[in-house]
Amino acid sequence: MVLKQYIENQFGSKKGLLQLFLTEVARHMGFYKQYNQIDFKKVNRLIFICHGNICRSPLGEAVAKNQGAAAESYGLDTRGGDSADPRAIAFCLQNKLILSNHITRHIKEYTPQPGDLLIGMEPKHATALKALYGDNEAQITLAGLWLPKPAAYLHDPFGANISFFNHCESLVQQAAKILATKVTTPR
Repeated sequence: MVLKQYIENQFGSKKGLLQLFLTEVARHMGFYKQYNQIDFKKVNRLIFICHGNICRSPLGEAVAKNQGAAAESYGLDTRGGDSADPRAIAFCLQNKLILSNHITRHIKEYTPQPGDLLIGMEPKHATALKALYGDNEAQITLAGLWLPKPAAYLHDPFGANISFFNHCESLVQQAAKILATKVTTPR
C-alpha cells in the first residue's frame, strides 16, 4: 500500500511512471533534441496543447498571458465547450491566475499564424502537431524541456490525486513562465 501511494503521489499512476521512464531514456538518447532547437526571435505567440484542454494547456496559456506573452491553448482530443478542471481552476486561484472563464477548444479551431510556437506536454502531442502542422514550418516544442530539470513528458493529471495534480500543474506553470520570458524579453 505504501508503494502504491508513493507511485500515485510521485508519478500519478504506474502508467505515468513507465511513460516518464521511457521518455527520459529517449530524451537522454537525444530523441527529442529537435524540440529544443527553437528560434525565439521568430516566436510571437505561444500555443499550448494537451489532451483535453482542461488542466495543462489552459494553465500554460493563463501563465503566459499573465507574463505578458500572447498565448492560446487547445486540446487534441476534446469535444470543446467545457470548462477547465475544477482543480486547475483552484490551482490558478492559489497562484493569482484566472481560469474560471476558460472554455475548451479542439485543435481543429486553431488557425496557424507566422510566429506561433506549438507547445505539447508529451511526446505524442509533438508527434501529432508535427503531423498536423509540420508542413507550415511551425516550430514545435515540449513544455517540460524548458524546465530547470528538463523532462520530455509532463503527465496528464486529470485522474490523479490532488498531490500529484498540483505537482503536474506546478511543472506546467514553471515551464510556461520560462517560455513566456523567452518571448517577452527584448531580443
